Amino acid sequence: MPNYTYACPSHGEFTLNQSMNENHDSAVCPNCKATSNRVFVPFQTYKLDSKLKKKIESGKEPKVVKRDKLPLQQKNNKKPRPWMV
Repeated sequence: MPNYTYACPSHGEFTLNQSMNENHDSAVCPNCKATSNRVFVPFQTYKLDSKLKKKIESGKEPKVVKRDKLPLQQKNNKKPRPWMV
């Protein structure tokens, strides 16, 4: 039976082992009995550490850099190509 992940508004994400024949749009939170919507996660990532999950999710966001932190423009010190005479 596959695992399905849901997000409770109060308690965060939880995973349930459910039959494929059941409705998977929403589920009841095991802690507070609130209706929780399904969250689509990549295969087996529910087992990862929460810090690692956040790092993976934020990896697609561009890094914000201030202009004064940019590297200085490098000089173009190209050496002549040895095959060119």
